Amino acid sequence: MSEEPVLLLVLSDPVGVDGRTRWFDRKTISGLRMFAQGWPGRIVVSAPSSSGGGTALGEAVPSDELEFDLLLDRAPSDAAALVDPAVVLALHAPANYALSAWDPTRTVFTLENGLRQRLRVELLQARSALSRARITAGIVRRAPAFHRSIRRAAGVQCNGYASWSAHRHLSRSPMLFFDHRVPGEVIAASRAVEPSTEAPIRLGFSGRHIPIKGPHHAVRLVAELRARGLDATMTMYGDGALRPEIERAAGPGVTLAGALPFAEEWIPSVRENVDLMVLPYPQADPAGTYLESFALGVPVLGFAHEAFSPFARDHGAGWEVPVGDTAALADTVQELGATPQMLTAAGTNALDFMRCHASEDEFAARVAHLRDVAQV
Repeated sequence: MSEEPVLLLVLSDPVGVDGRTRWFDRKTISGLRMFAQGWPGRIVVSAPSSSGGGTALGEAVPSDELEFDLLLDRAPSDAAALVDPAVVLALHAPANYALSAWDPTRTVFTLENGLRQRLRVELLQARSALSRARITAGIVRRAPAFHRSIRRAAGVQCNGYASWSAHRHLSRSPMLFFDHRVPGEVIAASRAVEPSTEAPIRLGFSGRHIPIKGPHHAVRLVAELRARGLDATMTMYGDGALRPEIERAAGPGVTLAGALPFAEEWIPSVRENVDLMVLPYPQADPAGTYLESFALGVPVLGFAHEAFSPFARDHGAGWEVPVGDTAALADTVQELGATPQMLTAAGTNALDFMRCHASEDEFAARVAHLRDVAQV
Protein backbone atom coordinates (compact mmCIF):
# COMPACT_ATOMS: atom_id res chain seq x y z
CA MET A 1 0.00 0.00 0.00
CA SER A 2 1.35 3.44 -0.95
CA GLU A 3 2.20 6.10 1.66
CA GLU A 4 -0.57 8.35 0.32
CA PRO A 5 -3.86 6.71 1.38
CA VAL A 6 -5.87 5.62 -1.63
CA LEU A 7 -9.66 5.31 -1.61
CA LEU A 8 -11.00 3.03 -4.34
CA LEU A 9 -14.62 3.73 -5.28
CA VAL A 10 -16.27 1.01 -7.36
CA LEU A 11 -19.17 2.17 -9.54
CA SER A 12 -21.80 -0.16 -10.93
CA ASP A 13 -23.13 2.20 -13.60
CA PRO A 14 -21.03 2.89 -16.70
CA VAL A 15 -19.02 6.01 -17.45
CA GLY A 16 -19.52 7.29 -20.98
CA VAL A 17 -16.37 7.62 -23.08
CA ASP A 18 -16.39 10.08 -25.98
CA GLY A 19 -12.83 10.82 -27.07
CA ARG A 20 -11.21 12.68 -24.17
CA THR A 21 -14.58 13.45 -22.58
CA ARG A 22 -16.11 11.37 -19.82
CA TRP A 23 -19.85 11.38 -19.17
CA PHE A 24 -21.28 10.85 -15.69
CA ASP A 25 -24.74 10.84 -14.21
CA ARG A 26 -25.01 14.19 -12.42
CA LYS A 27 -25.81 12.68 -9.06
CA THR A 28 -22.87 10.29 -9.40
CA ILE A 29 -20.29 12.94 -10.30
CA SER A 30 -21.45 15.27 -7.53
CA GLY A 31 -20.99 12.46 -5.02
CA LEU A 32 -17.54 11.61 -6.34
CA ARG A 33 -16.53 15.25 -5.96
CA MET A 34 -17.68 15.31 -2.35
CA PHE A 35 -15.64 12.19 -1.62
CA ALA A 36 -12.66 13.91 -3.26
CA GLN A 37 -13.10 16.98 -1.07
CA GLY A 38 -13.05 14.96 2.13
CA TRP A 39 -10.58 12.12 1.54
CA PRO A 40 -7.00 12.95 2.69
CA GLY A 41 -5.25 11.29 -0.23
CA ARG A 42 -5.77 9.95 -3.72
CA ILE A 43 -9.07 8.64 -5.08
CA VAL A 44 -9.39 6.05 -7.82
CA VAL A 45 -12.77 5.32 -9.42
CA SER A 46 -13.30 1.93 -11.04
CA ALA A 47 -16.24 1.65 -13.44
CA PRO A 48 -17.47 -0.07 -16.58
CA SER A 49 -17.49 2.07 -19.70
CA SER A 50 -19.95 2.79 -22.47
CA SER A 51 -19.46 4.48 -25.82
CA GLY A 52 -20.49 8.10 -26.14
CA GLY A 53 -22.60 10.17 -23.78
CA GLY A 54 -24.87 13.15 -23.79
CA THR A 55 -27.90 12.14 -21.74
CA ALA A 56 -30.17 15.00 -20.77
CA LEU A 57 -29.26 14.70 -17.10
CA GLY A 58 -25.62 13.74 -17.59
CA GLU A 59 -22.48 15.84 -17.20
CA ALA A 60 -19.48 15.87 -19.51
CA VAL A 61 -16.04 16.24 -17.92
CA PRO A 62 -12.74 16.44 -19.84
CA SER A 63 -10.62 13.51 -18.71
CA ASP A 64 -7.75 15.79 -17.65
CA GLU A 65 -10.07 17.77 -15.33
CA LEU A 66 -11.29 14.86 -13.23
CA GLU A 67 -10.65 15.18 -9.50
CA PHE A 68 -9.83 11.47 -9.30
CA ASP A 69 -8.11 8.78 -11.32
CA LEU A 70 -10.40 6.68 -13.49
CA LEU A 71 -9.91 2.96 -14.07
CA LEU A 72 -12.28 1.48 -16.65
CA ASP A 73 -13.48 -2.03 -17.38
CA ARG A 74 -11.70 -3.91 -14.62
CA ALA A 75 -13.27 -6.50 -12.38
CA PRO A 76 -13.59 -4.94 -8.90
CA SER A 77 -11.16 -7.36 -7.26
CA ASP A 78 -8.66 -6.87 -10.11
CA ALA A 79 -8.92 -3.10 -9.67
CA ALA A 80 -8.30 -3.46 -5.95
CA ALA A 81 -5.26 -5.68 -6.51
CA LEU A 82 -3.85 -3.17 -8.99
CA VAL A 83 -4.49 -0.03 -6.91
CA ASP A 84 -3.76 -1.52 -3.46
CA PRO A 85 -6.05 0.97 -1.65
CA ALA A 86 -6.28 1.76 2.02
CA VAL A 87 -9.98 1.00 1.72
CA VAL A 88 -12.46 0.23 -1.05
CA LEU A 89 -16.12 1.26 -1.12
CA ALA A 90 -18.50 -0.64 -3.39
CA LEU A 91 -22.20 -1.30 -3.73
CA HIS A 92 -23.25 -4.47 -1.97
CA ALA A 93 -24.07 -6.59 -5.01
CA PRO A 94 -23.05 -10.12 -6.08
CA ALA A 95 -20.60 -8.73 -8.65
CA ASN A 96 -18.67 -7.10 -5.79
CA TYR A 97 -18.71 -9.91 -3.22
CA ALA A 98 -15.24 -11.00 -4.38
CA LEU A 99 -13.82 -7.83 -2.81
CA SER A 100 -14.31 -9.28 0.65
CA ALA A 101 -12.28 -12.29 -0.49
CA TRP A 102 -9.55 -9.95 -1.84
CA ASP A 103 -9.15 -8.31 1.58
CA PRO A 104 -12.12 -8.15 3.94
CA THR A 105 -10.27 -5.80 6.31
CA ARG A 106 -10.20 -3.13 3.60
CA THR A 107 -13.65 -3.63 2.09
CA VAL A 108 -16.69 -1.51 2.92
CA PHE A 109 -20.03 -2.07 1.21
CA THR A 110 -22.81 0.42 0.53
CA LEU A 111 -26.08 -1.33 1.28
CA GLU A 112 -29.12 0.06 -0.54
CA ASN A 113 -31.66 -2.73 -0.12
CA GLY A 114 -31.93 -5.66 2.22
CA LEU A 115 -33.13 -9.08 1.09
CA ARG A 116 -36.77 -8.29 1.81
CA GLN A 117 -36.61 -5.07 -0.20
CA ARG A 118 -34.85 -6.81 -3.10
CA LEU A 119 -37.53 -9.47 -3.13
CA ARG A 120 -40.28 -6.84 -3.14
CA VAL A 121 -38.69 -4.94 -6.04
CA GLU A 122 -38.27 -8.07 -8.15
CA LEU A 123 -41.78 -9.33 -7.40
CA LEU A 124 -43.26 -6.02 -8.53
CA GLN A 125 -41.84 -6.73 -11.98
CA ALA A 126 -42.99 -10.36 -12.19
CA ARG A 127 -45.84 -11.16 -14.57
CA SER A 128 -46.82 -14.66 -13.51
CA ALA A 129 -47.06 -16.90 -10.47
CA LEU A 130 -44.23 -19.03 -11.89
CA SER A 131 -41.99 -15.98 -12.20
CA ARG A 132 -42.76 -14.96 -8.63
CA ALA A 133 -41.95 -18.46 -7.38
CA ARG A 134 -38.63 -18.47 -9.23
CA ILE A 135 -37.73 -15.02 -7.92
CA THR A 136 -38.49 -16.03 -4.34
CA ALA A 137 -36.45 -19.23 -4.67
CA GLY A 138 -33.56 -17.25 -6.13
CA ILE A 139 -33.54 -14.78 -3.23
CA VAL A 140 -33.57 -17.64 -0.71
CA ARG A 141 -30.72 -19.35 -2.56
CA ARG A 142 -28.60 -16.17 -2.54
CA ALA A 143 -29.26 -15.32 1.12
CA PRO A 144 -26.25 -17.16 2.64
CA ALA A 145 -23.77 -15.38 0.35
CA PHE A 146 -25.55 -12.08 1.04
CA HIS A 147 -25.16 -12.43 4.79
CA ARG A 148 -21.65 -13.88 4.61
CA SER A 149 -20.32 -11.00 2.51
CA ILE A 150 -21.57 -8.41 5.01
CA ARG A 151 -20.13 -10.29 7.97
CA ARG A 152 -16.72 -10.62 6.29
CA ALA A 153 -16.42 -6.98 5.22
CA ALA A 154 -14.75 -4.38 7.41
CA GLY A 155 -17.88 -2.25 7.41
CA VAL A 156 -21.15 -1.38 5.76
CA GLN A 157 -22.70 2.01 4.97
CA CYS A 158 -26.49 1.63 5.07
CA ASN A 159 -28.40 4.05 2.87
CA GLY A 160 -31.65 4.70 4.69
CA TYR A 161 -33.66 3.07 7.41
CA ALA A 162 -34.69 -0.10 5.58
CA SER A 163 -31.21 -1.55 5.10
CA TRP A 164 -30.07 -0.18 8.47
CA SER A 165 -32.82 -1.85 10.48
CA ALA A 166 -32.56 -5.13 8.56
CA HIS A 167 -28.84 -5.77 8.40
CA ARG A 168 -26.72 -3.49 10.61
CA HIS A 169 -26.41 -6.31 13.14
CA LEU A 170 -24.43 -8.35 10.60
CA SER A 171 -21.58 -5.84 10.30
CA ARG A 172 -18.64 -5.20 12.58
CA SER A 173 -18.74 -1.47 11.65
CA PRO A 174 -22.12 -0.27 10.37
CA MET A 175 -23.15 3.33 9.73
CA LEU A 176 -26.42 4.95 8.68
CA PHE A 177 -26.53 7.69 6.05
CA PHE A 178 -29.08 9.38 3.81
CA ASP A 179 -28.10 9.78 0.17
CA HIS A 180 -29.23 12.98 -1.53
CA ARG A 181 -27.70 16.09 -3.09
CA VAL A 182 -29.29 19.02 -1.25
CA PRO A 183 -26.63 21.24 0.35
CA GLY A 184 -27.06 23.01 3.66
CA GLU A 185 -27.43 26.41 2.03
CA VAL A 186 -30.55 25.25 0.16
CA ILE A 187 -32.02 23.74 3.32
CA ALA A 188 -31.30 26.94 5.25
CA ALA A 189 -33.15 28.97 2.61
CA SER A 190 -36.24 26.74 2.77
CA ARG A 191 -39.41 27.37 4.72
CA ALA A 192 -42.18 24.97 5.61
CA VAL A 193 -45.11 25.00 3.20
CA GLU A 194 -47.99 27.32 4.02
CA PRO A 195 -50.93 26.17 1.91
CA SER A 196 -53.62 28.62 0.98
CA THR A 197 -56.83 28.26 2.95
CA GLU A 198 -58.73 29.44 -0.13
CA ALA A 199 -57.48 26.81 -2.61
CA PRO A 200 -57.07 23.01 -2.70
CA ILE A 201 -53.81 21.40 -1.67
CA ARG A 202 -51.33 21.37 -4.55
CA LEU A 203 -50.07 17.81 -4.88
CA GLY A 204 -46.84 16.63 -6.45
CA PHE A 205 -45.34 13.33 -7.57
CA SER A 206 -41.68 12.86 -8.44
CA GLY A 207 -39.95 9.73 -9.69
CA ARG A 208 -39.30 7.61 -12.70
CA HIS A 209 -42.45 6.56 -14.51
CA ILE A 210 -41.90 2.85 -13.96
CA PRO A 211 -43.95 0.30 -11.97
CA ILE A 212 -41.71 0.25 -8.89
CA LYS A 213 -42.19 4.01 -8.42
CA GLY A 214 -45.99 3.83 -8.49
CA PRO A 215 -46.93 6.77 -10.77
CA HIS A 216 -50.24 5.04 -11.53
CA HIS A 217 -51.17 5.38 -7.84
CA ALA A 218 -50.66 9.14 -8.10
CA VAL A 219 -52.94 9.41 -11.13
CA ARG A 220 -55.60 7.25 -9.47
CA LEU A 221 -55.42 9.45 -6.37
CA VAL A 222 -56.35 12.55 -8.34
CA ALA A 223 -59.20 10.69 -10.04
CA GLU A 224 -60.47 9.48 -6.66
CA LEU A 225 -60.36 12.98 -5.17
CA ARG A 226 -62.24 14.43 -8.12
CA ALA A 227 -64.81 11.66 -7.86
CA ARG A 228 -65.38 12.89 -4.31
CA GLY A 229 -66.04 16.38 -5.62
CA LEU A 230 -62.65 17.83 -4.65
CA ASP A 231 -60.78 20.15 -7.02
CA ALA A 232 -57.49 18.22 -6.88
CA THR A 233 -54.37 19.19 -8.83
CA MET A 234 -51.05 17.38 -9.18
CA THR A 235 -47.74 18.17 -10.87
CA MET A 236 -45.92 15.00 -11.89
CA TYR A 237 -42.14 15.17 -12.27
CA GLY A 238 -40.15 12.47 -14.03
CA ASP A 239 -40.18 10.30 -17.11
CA GLY A 240 -39.92 6.64 -18.02
CA ALA A 241 -41.43 3.66 -19.79
CA LEU A 242 -44.90 4.27 -18.36
CA ARG A 243 -45.06 7.87 -19.61
CA PRO A 244 -47.46 7.12 -22.53
CA GLU A 245 -49.72 5.15 -20.21
CA ILE A 246 -49.65 7.94 -17.61
CA GLU A 247 -50.47 10.52 -20.29
CA ARG A 248 -53.52 8.50 -21.34
CA ALA A 249 -54.69 7.99 -17.76
CA ALA A 250 -54.05 11.53 -16.53
CA GLY A 251 -57.33 13.37 -16.24
CA PRO A 252 -58.14 16.98 -15.37
CA GLY A 253 -55.84 18.55 -12.82
CA VAL A 254 -52.75 16.48 -13.68
CA THR A 255 -49.75 18.29 -15.19
CA LEU A 256 -46.82 16.24 -16.55
CA ALA A 257 -43.70 18.34 -15.99
CA GLY A 258 -41.19 15.77 -17.24
CA ALA A 259 -37.69 15.10 -15.91
CA LEU A 260 -36.17 18.42 -14.81
CA PRO A 261 -32.55 19.27 -13.97
CA PHE A 262 -32.50 19.01 -10.19
CA ALA A 263 -30.94 22.23 -8.90
CA GLU A 264 -31.81 24.45 -11.83
CA GLU A 265 -35.49 23.57 -12.32
CA TRP A 266 -36.83 20.85 -9.99
CA ILE A 267 -36.11 22.70 -6.75
CA PRO A 268 -37.68 26.03 -7.77
CA SER A 269 -40.65 24.28 -9.37
CA VAL A 270 -41.43 22.21 -6.28
CA ARG A 271 -41.09 25.27 -4.05
CA GLU A 272 -43.50 27.17 -6.28
CA ASN A 273 -46.08 24.49 -7.03
CA VAL A 274 -46.26 21.76 -4.36
CA ASP A 275 -47.79 21.72 -0.86
CA LEU A 276 -47.69 17.94 -0.40
CA MET A 277 -45.47 15.46 -2.22
CA VAL A 278 -47.25 12.17 -2.87
CA LEU A 279 -44.64 9.43 -3.22
CA PRO A 280 -46.55 6.13 -3.38
CA TYR A 281 -43.48 4.00 -3.98
CA PRO A 282 -44.57 0.39 -3.37
CA GLN A 283 -41.04 -0.88 -2.80
CA ALA A 284 -38.91 0.06 0.21
CA ASP A 285 -35.81 1.37 -1.50
CA PRO A 286 -33.97 4.42 -0.10
CA ALA A 287 -35.47 6.99 -2.47
CA GLY A 288 -33.68 10.33 -2.33
CA THR A 289 -36.90 12.11 -3.31
CA TYR A 290 -38.22 11.76 0.24
CA LEU A 291 -35.22 13.72 1.48
CA GLU A 292 -35.23 16.22 -1.37
CA SER A 293 -38.86 17.08 -0.63
CA PHE A 294 -38.17 17.39 3.09
CA ALA A 295 -35.27 19.74 2.34
CA LEU A 296 -37.71 22.18 0.72
CA GLY A 297 -40.12 22.10 3.65
CA VAL A 298 -42.57 19.89 1.72
CA PRO A 299 -44.01 16.96 3.69
CA VAL A 300 -44.60 13.57 2.07
CA LEU A 301 -47.55 11.22 1.83
CA GLY A 302 -46.29 7.71 1.15
CA PHE A 303 -46.78 4.02 1.64
CA ALA A 304 -46.07 2.28 4.93
CA HIS A 305 -42.87 0.26 4.57
CA GLU A 306 -39.40 0.06 6.06
CA ALA A 307 -37.96 2.91 4.00
CA PHE A 308 -40.63 5.55 4.58
CA SER A 309 -42.45 4.70 7.82
CA PRO A 310 -39.71 6.02 10.16
CA PHE A 311 -39.92 9.45 8.53
CA ALA A 312 -43.66 9.61 9.18
CA ARG A 313 -43.80 7.88 12.56
CA ASP A 314 -40.57 8.99 14.23
CA HIS A 315 -39.94 12.38 12.65
CA GLY A 316 -43.46 13.58 11.85
CA ALA A 317 -42.39 14.59 8.33
CA GLY A 318 -45.44 13.16 6.59
CA TRP A 319 -48.13 10.51 6.57
CA GLU A 320 -48.24 6.82 5.67
CA VAL A 321 -51.00 4.56 4.40
CA PRO A 322 -51.03 0.85 3.52
CA VAL A 323 -49.20 -0.03 0.32
CA GLY A 324 -51.47 0.22 -2.71
CA ASP A 325 -54.43 1.77 -0.86
CA THR A 326 -55.59 4.63 -3.12
CA ALA A 327 -58.67 5.28 -0.99
CA ALA A 328 -56.48 5.78 2.08
CA LEU A 329 -54.31 8.22 0.13
CA ALA A 330 -57.43 10.17 -0.78
CA ASP A 331 -58.75 10.07 2.80
CA THR A 332 -55.49 11.59 4.04
CA VAL A 333 -55.44 14.33 1.42
CA GLN A 334 -59.07 15.14 2.20
CA GLU A 335 -58.29 15.42 5.92
CA LEU A 336 -55.26 17.62 5.27
CA GLY A 337 -57.35 19.85 3.04
CA ALA A 338 -59.60 20.56 6.01
CA THR A 339 -56.64 21.21 8.33
CA PRO A 340 -53.83 22.73 6.20
CA GLN A 341 -51.90 23.78 9.30
CA MET A 342 -50.96 20.10 9.62
CA LEU A 343 -48.96 20.45 6.40
CA THR A 344 -47.00 23.37 7.82
CA ALA A 345 -46.26 21.45 11.03
CA ALA A 346 -45.04 18.40 9.10
CA GLY A 347 -43.00 20.61 6.76
CA THR A 348 -41.33 22.14 9.81
CA ASN A 349 -40.51 18.66 11.13
CA ALA A 350 -39.12 17.69 7.73
CA LEU A 351 -36.80 20.70 7.71
CA ASP A 352 -35.68 20.00 11.27
CA PHE A 353 -34.61 16.52 10.17
CA MET A 354 -32.80 17.75 7.07
CA ARG A 355 -30.88 20.45 8.93
CA CYS A 356 -29.01 17.56 10.55
CA HIS A 357 -28.49 15.74 7.25
CA ALA A 358 -27.30 18.20 4.60
CA SER A 359 -25.54 16.45 1.73
CA GLU A 360 -22.08 17.72 2.68
CA ASP A 361 -22.56 16.47 6.25
CA GLU A 362 -23.63 13.03 5.05
CA PHE A 363 -20.54 12.69 2.86
CA ALA A 364 -18.28 13.97 5.65
CA ALA A 365 -19.68 11.25 7.91
CA ARG A 366 -19.12 8.62 5.23
CA VAL A 367 -15.52 9.70 4.71
CA ALA A 368 -14.94 9.68 8.48
CA HIS A 369 -16.25 6.12 8.61
CA LEU A 370 -13.94 5.05 5.77
CA ARG A 371 -10.98 6.73 7.46
CA ASP A 372 -11.79 4.91 10.68
CA VAL A 373 -11.86 1.58 8.86
CA ALA A 374 -8.60 2.39 7.05
CA GLN A 375 -7.00 3.95 10.14
CA VAL A 376 -5.80 7.03 8.21
